[in-house]
Amino acid sequence: MSVGFFTHGIEYTLPHPKIPKRTILLLCTVIKRAWQLLEEKPPSDFKIQCANEDTITQVLVEIIENRLRKHGEIDGFNSVLFGKVTREPKITNFDKKHPDKMPDIFFDLKRDKMPILSDQDGLFVECKPVAPKHTLLSCYCKKGLIRFVNGDYAWAMQDALMVGYVTNTYSFKMLTSVLDKNKSAEFKTSDHFEMVDFGIYCSNHDRDFDWPEHWGKACKIAISHLWLPVSLQA
Repeated sequence: MSVGFFTHGIEYTLPHPKIPKRTILLLCTVIKRAWQLLEEKPPSDFKIQCANEDTITQVLVEIIENRLRKHGEIDGFNSVLFGKVTREPKITNFDKKHPDKMPDIFFDLKRDKMPILSDQDGLFVECKPVAPKHTLLSCYCKKGLIRFVNGDYAWAMQDALMVGYVTNTYSFKMLTSVLDKNKSAEFKTSDHFEMVDFGIYCSNHDRDFDWPEHWGKACKIAISHLWLPVSLQA
């Protein structure tokens, strides 16, 4: 049986304040740098082309947390401005009926001075492979993107991030096609577009669930999409 949220003496608003676009772009840069390091100097017995989603994400988080955040190699991303980067933390969904939801990556934004539920505040990241055996619709969208739409992840937030481990036969044009076909269906896409200069895709989605404690209907959520290329083996 689910238990209601403890909110006595807690000052917060829903939705939480937006994450500035510059912060999301910074964290995309961090992830891309970690990916570059992983390609250049992978751990022993590790091959990106052969590794599964969980293994890739695990190593990425190790690089981001133990090297990039700790040592401040990327301007603006350091242990003063950001809390620990964690993999698969247990976080409840919007109505607490599912208390063990585990987003792939969670960036702590250190926004405790804002009126937030701090255990639900951060950049939630879901990672999915995009390949012939893991299609955009069945895997990336129906097992990844949907979790932000239905309130499993980032239900108090206005922004989130999808990361695709993408073979080089796929492009954002295919994502455009999928979202167009399902614009009025389960993903509740209101609009979507590519930010070519920044190498990301953006989509906005309505959400039908109600926030807890009579805060009303959940607002839209803006999803940034960052795709990391996986070269096919010869």
